[in-house]
Amino acid sequence: MKRSMMFVLALCMAMVFISSVALAAPAPALTDVNIVAFRAENYNSQWKYTPASYPKSMSAYSFSGSELYMSVIYKGYPNWNLTFIKVNGTQYTHNQLCYSQYPFTNGGIVNGYKIVYSIPASDLSPSNTISVSSQGTNGGADSDVSTNIKFTK
Repeated sequence: MKRSMMFVLALCMAMVFISSVALAAPAPALTDVNIVAFRAENYNSQWKYTPASYPKSMSAYSFSGSELYMSVIYKGYPNWNLTFIKVNGTQYTHNQLCYSQYPFTNGGIVNGYKIVYSIPASDLSPSNTISVSSQGTNGGADSDVSTNIKFTK
């Protein structure tokens, strides 16, 4: 009786262990990095979208405030340790400027991110070029650039 009780207990524990193992697909390769918009206080924090054409000149707007926010869409899974933002040639890491992060999922699998970066006014000049580059956790790499980003302090 004791043996059968121990067997049933061991069987239950094994089933609990097996059911708690998560199955996951490999992280998708990084296929696209896209600077999609900027916002600042002077536009009531409304997003101003970048043009589709390269190099995404934002000369139609003049931003001001305590910081400039930039929205970037990553398709695939970036390696945050190999993701860099350059503001007028000064390089920052993802963690230095990341303000918020929103994952995109499909069938419970993360397949991309929308990241909002916060760039302090002290790091900006009257005319700015900002680029974002990243390598994927599971392969792939991409970058994007936006130019003529006017900022007044």
